[in-house]
Amino acid sequence: MKESLYAAADIGATGIKMAAAVYDGRKLRIRDTYSEPNLPKVKDGHEFADIGHMLKTIRDGLGWFGENGRFVSMGIDTYGNGYGILDAEGKLIQEPYHYRDRRIDGIMAQVHRCFTDWQLYEQMGNYPVKTRALFHLYRDVLDRSPNIMKGVRFLPLSSLLEYLITGQASIERTIASVLYLLERDGQQWNYEVFRKLGIPETLFGSLSEPGIVNGSITPSFASGAAITGVPVVSVAGHDTESALIAAPGLDKTKVFVSLGTSFIFGARVAAPVVNQESFNDRFKNMRGVWGTYSLCKDFPGFWILERCMERWRKQVPQLDYEAVCAAAEHVKDNQTFIDIGDDRFRVSGSNLPETIREYCLETGQKCVEGIGDTSRCLFESYALYLKWNIKRLSRITGETYRELVAVNGGVRNRLLMQMFADAAGIPVVAGSPLASVGGNLLMQLYASGEANNKEELEQIASAAWEPVVYECSHAGRWEECLQYLEHRNLFGGKKDRAK
Repeated sequence: MKESLYAAADIGATGIKMAAAVYDGRKLRIRDTYSEPNLPKVKDGHEFADIGHMLKTIRDGLGWFGENGRFVSMGIDTYGNGYGILDAEGKLIQEPYHYRDRRIDGIMAQVHRCFTDWQLYEQMGNYPVKTRALFHLYRDVLDRSPNIMKGVRFLPLSSLLEYLITGQASIERTIASVLYLLERDGQQWNYEVFRKLGIPETLFGSLSEPGIVNGSITPSFASGAAITGVPVVSVAGHDTESALIAAPGLDKTKVFVSLGTSFIFGARVAAPVVNQESFNDRFKNMRGVWGTYSLCKDFPGFWILERCMERWRKQVPQLDYEAVCAAAEHVKDNQTFIDIGDDRFRVSGSNLPETIREYCLETGQKCVEGIGDTSRCLFESYALYLKWNIKRLSRITGETYRELVAVNGGVRNRLLMQMFADAAGIPVVAGSPLASVGGNLLMQLYASGEANNKEELEQIASAAWEPVVYECSHAGRWEECLQYLEHRNLFGGKKDRAK
């Protein structure tokens, strides 16, 4: 007899992870995994989200899992940018631009004719960064794009994939909350901003909560695979919020960081926090499941490392992540750091190692060259930037944070986890490397009635993934380095607030 499977598709900005799991009433166990890269598609000098590849990967993964089980349901979470717009016939008008495409260069100067950054932040509770969906939509307006001229229905990426699989269109709230499109409490679209920017209000339908079934897989999507009719659950569509559902024991004394293409750092808060300090430090309010809120910020994470590895592979074709980490571990005397929050590291570039070198020259630091020195510089810069942000967040919230909870793929990097513990001066609790997948699966259990509330899901999560704890052992050097960088205005200065 085939096992009953829950399937999750986690669509990251550079990779797709899928998992099939079983639940026996006590413990959730991942039975199988499936993964593919997820790189932008380049056409006519622009980068696009490769929707066809995402759909094929989901279909292939489900087909693979289905050979050994029958599906209870499946769910999709995605990275927190990207959208598609449907026409009056329900067809996708054009393939979505990748959120890092350079078409949005200079867009903030155009937006500033209508709003200051503070005005936007006060209304939306979300720091304005040019890669957000609002600014891509405004680019559509300025270009008189078919999206605007023919568009009828806006769908965030996770909702778009659900629609293309089931034919049912709905917009889940957590993914909408990170697109820079809602009012700051995450309750409703910000129609006032839309009107002033000329974005048609009619594009935006009603919002739904996660944990409900949104149709089932159509025969046209299944294309002959034995997956027709599988129920599709609208899980927490934003991958970070999905990861936090599976994070071990979050409370007000803990900060979190989700480690993927972007790093999402923050803490749970009782209500949105919108003040001058949170604005100055580029924090955003993110609406979560069950009415929760997180005060957090995202900054380029493994995006930078991955773009460097693309370059290095031109000389070392077989270079992998483990080799990069090993090279970084052999470097003991790094004295060069980059400001991870600098906007030059947020967008696509043809030569990221050269961008880092230019940054070093500009800031009067020793240039790093080669795989080991550059990756060590990156890892230590991640750790220092995290330390700086913990201090800033503590000042904003008034909380003293006693633990850092880390989730998703980066927890496999033991060197980086120890750096985080040493730099932050607090224990790091490393949760599941598949936390976004885990939260996706947990919301499916909730939809199926296997769990009735948040507390029951937390119990299932704690039984499924045993964390690894890294204790602080060498805090002194990190404090000295941070003081030096703050003195030189490299963290939190003019560059960190670049538009």
